[in-house]
Amino acid sequence: MTFEGSTLEKRTMMSEQNNGISRRSVLKGAAVGGLGLAAGGSLLAGCGDKATGPLAYGARSVDAGPTAQNKALIAAYTEKTKNEVKYNATESNAFQNNLSQYLQGTPDDAFEWMAGYRMQFFAEQGLLADLTSVWDAIGDQYENSYKIASTGLDGKQYFVPKSWYPWGMHFRKSMFKDLGLNADNVTNWDEFLKMLDGMKKKGLVGFAAGDKGGWEAMGTFDILNARINGYQFHVDLMAGREKWTDAKVTDVFSHWSQLLPYMNPNVLDLEWDGAMQLLLQKKAGSMLMGSWFGGNFKEQSEEDYLDLSIIPFPEINPEHGRDTIDAPIDGWCVAANGTNNDGGADFLKFAGDMEGVNATLAAKDANGALIPMTSANKGQDTSSYDAFQKQQLAVMGQAKYITQFLDRDTRPDFAGPVVGPALQSWLKNPKDVNKIVDSLQSQWEALPALS
Repeated sequence: MTFEGSTLEKRTMMSEQNNGISRRSVLKGAAVGGLGLAAGGSLLAGCGDKATGPLAYGARSVDAGPTAQNKALIAAYTEKTKNEVKYNATESNAFQNNLSQYLQGTPDDAFEWMAGYRMQFFAEQGLLADLTSVWDAIGDQYENSYKIASTGLDGKQYFVPKSWYPWGMHFRKSMFKDLGLNADNVTNWDEFLKMLDGMKKKGLVGFAAGDKGGWEAMGTFDILNARINGYQFHVDLMAGREKWTDAKVTDVFSHWSQLLPYMNPNVLDLEWDGAMQLLLQKKAGSMLMGSWFGGNFKEQSEEDYLDLSIIPFPEINPEHGRDTIDAPIDGWCVAANGTNNDGGADFLKFAGDMEGVNATLAAKDANGALIPMTSANKGQDTSSYDAFQKQQLAVMGQAKYITQFLDRDTRPDFAGPVVGPALQSWLKNPKDVNKIVDSLQSQWEALPALS
């Protein structure tokens, strides 16, 4: 595939720099549509000092936890500014699958989205408002890595971070105790396979997985590729500087095939939450997923949540160890086509400020318990983190390099429409690996060049 030189250089730089601490990337490929998006409206040159009139907020989740957090944030903002905020929540997949049409129409002013490539893509189409002035106001509350992940290819900021979460191996502490396992001893591939084999002999699913949604298996590919081939090869593959037909990619699938005997056979019939149920019900011993699903354990019961733990995925190639992790950043953007850009920017300035962060962190669930969240704002007092949150910090602390997630780190017209179905095809018939990587490479090369 041929890119224009200047664009490739900028895209390469951003891809290699987007390694800040970084939730849930569940974007199906059709979510963003093709590249022929109309640039709707002009970018906001700078948000005003004061919002004018009511504004609308678009949430990409209807789950209880995020809803409670959003309403707490909105209540605090309204109390302070007296500005009305209309709240519109949409189920995650539906929101993401219609985002391009949403942004080209009459979108909400502020809306929830993802950092890195996913944000950059829409910014390049002129569909996001410039939030550089917001960063001028609150940027000192964030590490530079977050600013990098919030920056478009033109050097302007289009995103305000809210939270991050790591991908890792999740397990139940009580199950490990009952099985006589010590998580500290599961540090390399051989130890990992030995653990899975022991679980299988006990009649358990060792490695719970679901990929009906078409995105879940991307996380497994990410971590195996990073562990085997290293961070740089992974980001280069995502950017098209390495080929899918490379033997290094085939090696990823070869290692993945070693996990298949320990996976539930109905992997393509379950979405992520179906696989999670296997772990929740103690039918599975481990699961690779983003730690955001700790909230689902907490919704089940406090006991289940306190039993959940996370460790880094084990080392495969000693050259790369466990130095890379997927840790996506979630946050907010302002739609260029919204009716109140100034209002949207003002709201995000409040949301990203410690005052807004504290309001979000103070949100409670239906049982009156605080809703776990690892905030991106460095001003947060991490001493309030519970055990699972501290474990997430420990996982992050072992990583030298941070990636966002496959469908955030590569072109949206390639991730969902091409990679997602390809991984499903491989899971259906692992012997077709050569055919699948050939198809992946040819479809990448057939993509239109980005201007």
